Amino acid sequence: MQKSIVWEGLHYDTEEHCNINYLDEAIIVRSELEGWALTIPVYVEYVLRLDLYWNVIELDINFTVGQTSFAYLLFRDAEGEWTDVDGTTYPEFKGCSYVDISLTPFTNTLPVKGSRWIQGQRQQTDVLYIDILANQLRKDTQHYTLLSPNNYRFENEGGNFTADIIVDEDGFVTHYPQLFEMLKPI
Repeated sequence: MQKSIVWEGLHYDTEEHCNINYLDEAIIVRSELEGWALTIPVYVEYVLRLDLYWNVIELDINFTVGQTSFAYLLFRDAEGEWTDVDGTTYPEFKGCSYVDISLTPFTNTLPVKGSRWIQGQRQQTDVLYIDILANQLRKDTQHYTLLSPNNYRFENEGGNFTADIIVDEDGFVTHYPQLFEMLKPI
């Protein structure tokens, strides 16, 4: 089974085309995003290999900001350890089952789909955060609260960012105030 989604960036002028492929033993996500971050051109391609519980097993991301390109190929093992293609370990990301890639609403789906929810319940998750515009990777603690069946409150650990996001019946963001809007699910 496959699902295709197109998102429009509202804060930055971007458009993302995302394909989610459900396989017998994994979920493969391939996405391409391009547009403008204010006056800077941006292009992002990422492939995520997920287990059937929406945990990230492999992250392959390539992006260009202005004239500068970056690429990361990272793997997460069963113990939660992250390594790159050269075998370098990243102990600072241990325990991060999910990633959060700036400029895309897709990665909000990972904790939404990967957790069991009770209305009003607030859950904390550690993620490997990729800030595309700054080319930074860091561990970030985030909180999600189920407000109603398709409405989640997202908060970062510092509390300086909060958003109530709307998801469809499959857990994909349809509306992320002032940041993203789903244009087309297929």
